[in-house]
Amino acid sequence: MKSPVMMEAHCGLHGEKLLIFCEDDQECICVVCQTSKGHRNHHFRPVEEAAQDMKEELRTALNILNEKLEKIITFKEEYEKTAKHLKSQFQQTEKRIKEEFEKLHGFLREEEEARLAILRVEEKEKSRRMKEKIENISKHVSTLSEKIRDTETTMKSGDIFFLKRYKDLKARAQCSLQDPELASGELIDMAKHLGSLKFRVWEKMLGTVQYRACKAEAQGRRTG
Repeated sequence: MKSPVMMEAHCGLHGEKLLIFCEDDQECICVVCQTSKGHRNHHFRPVEEAAQDMKEELRTALNILNEKLEKIITFKEEYEKTAKHLKSQFQQTEKRIKEEFEKLHGFLREEEEARLAILRVEEKEKSRRMKEKIENISKHVSTLSEKIRDTETTMKSGDIFFLKRYKDLKARAQCSLQDPELASGELIDMAKHLGSLKFRVWEKMLGTVQYRACKAEAQGRRTG
């Protein structure tokens, strides 16, 4: 029994070797097919020559895909670094907020927890968005890697098998993916949480103290 490769190398109609590539019909044919009415006035080339030229076209497309893959992997690494830095910022900011509040008295605990809650919400939301970006770019890396592997494997196969898959490979080798970007606002706004923290808390504390003092004075007048 002939192997699939041997069967593909022979014409299914005439049993002759497929030595000619019809450029008009984009298919491999034998010498009998070449003289048939169906291929009259068509343009022909040797199979080996056509395969080499088309492989060269695909190599150019593969170079672009490989460059795209390198860029996306670089951005993925940057996203991962940003995610780690974001987590580190969160931990540092949380630690410093706690240290600042430890210098105050017990009645400031409620204010401390309120500010930490805001920080946690920001960290959770930004970490979620960063996780989505990392997952999305990982899918792009997987897709491009699969395209490159499939194309390279097919290019190493027999010329007939390669030429039959050429159109599909060329279409798959086109890449419409946009380069990822590191948008602003991905990290925690440390200045928002830590900037003039003592002064702002002191102002709030002072307002609370003054309100309580006025309230106590008013109550004293009523009782007097």
